[in-house]
Amino acid sequence: MIVISKERSLGKDHAKNEHGTSVPSQRLSTGELAFLAENVPPLGTASFHLSAAAPHVPAKAVAVVNGVLDNGIVRAKVDSNSGNIVELTSNESAHNLVDTSRDEAINQYLFLEGKDTSKVSTSGPVRIAIEDAGPLVATIRIESSAPGCVDLVRRVRLKASADWIEISNIVNKKRALLNPHPGQGGPGGDFAQHESKESLQFAFPFAIEKGQIHIDVPLAVMRPEIDQLPGSCKNSLPVGRWIDVANAEYGVTWATLDAPLVEIGSLSATMLGSQTSPEVWRKHIEPTQRFYSWIMNNHWSTNYRAYQDGPVKFRYALRPHGGYDPAAASRFAMGMSQPLVASAHGQRSRMGLKLSIDQEDVLVQECKRSADGSAWIVRLFGAAGEDRKAGLTWTDGRTIKVWRSNLREQPLERIDTQVDVPAWDLITLRIET
Repeated sequence: MIVISKERSLGKDHAKNEHGTSVPSQRLSTGELAFLAENVPPLGTASFHLSAAAPHVPAKAVAVVNGVLDNGIVRAKVDSNSGNIVELTSNESAHNLVDTSRDEAINQYLFLEGKDTSKVSTSGPVRIAIEDAGPLVATIRIESSAPGCVDLVRRVRLKASADWIEISNIVNKKRALLNPHPGQGGPGGDFAQHESKESLQFAFPFAIEKGQIHIDVPLAVMRPEIDQLPGSCKNSLPVGRWIDVANAEYGVTWATLDAPLVEIGSLSATMLGSQTSPEVWRKHIEPTQRFYSWIMNNHWSTNYRAYQDGPVKFRYALRPHGGYDPAAASRFAMGMSQPLVASAHGQRSRMGLKLSIDQEDVLVQECKRSADGSAWIVRLFGAAGEDRKAGLTWTDGRTIKVWRSNLREQPLERIDTQVDVPAWDLITLRIET
């Protein structure tokens, strides 16, 4: 789906593709124009023409009624009192994927002063508005007060034909207070060791029976506790693009675009000061299906600024699915972090990569024209965790020559178009047509 800025879309209400066929479009509350860009080739381009005609309604239209976003594929309910997501289901499974048993819900704001987790606070009464009512895009805006913030604005969005929901949270952070005690603080003074320590999280508790958490890390996937080396940090964990929580039948993939740290199972990164004692570190991560996006904190004694202030946006996406599929999780999260890009006519290129790969779990991690201009440099990633033999073809029927290559883009070894891609490995190819 493409969103065109107000300046470009002014006076335009409709879109057609390069064949003149109408495509679904909608004017958003921001004044921008959204339209459904279908059949865009991978790593290629498609053309669309904007005109002042009647918008075409999408087949899988989205609607929002009484706080419920529904497009026939995914359904999400926003609670009218808290603004949290309390229900998430899909046509894959009727299970509500949200665990509300501990008075938590999806995208719930949490604020902790000091380290006593019994004193965690959350956002105040909400003001809910429907920004976009469909049929192509539906958006709910949730505005509230929030401890530690000037205000908090959360948005939940669902698009027609999409099997995921999008979340956008703008935290307008207040600067942490300085220690008011004489000789220990005041303007320009030191922060108190405990009173001015704070952390902010968004909760993601999932109701997936015996679900296993898998975390995307560079060129691999890890399970908390199970795949960690002895002595590894278990209070907070880094994440690449996604976390998946699933059993053999159903689950959900969580994609993060701006927040790279999580706490698993509980608010566990509450150690204040220099952390010189080994006893304060978490020893084990018990099986769980909940985690917390750790978006801000000033717990650590180091040389960066001991406070955050001003508006900051944090974006997420949630995709319900069947059983665990790491390649599908990677494709989804890569698509969220590398969305379609719109450009004016004349600024585009039709030099898209015409490569087809017959294995869905062998992903193109990177592609570029070679420095000498005579080949494509392509890096393939074995995202399934299993060895694969991937067949390569050029979609316009041309014969291709495939070479193993390196960072210098050299043709090292001529190989067949059936390429062995080991599990979790990265293969660099030079492809000539």
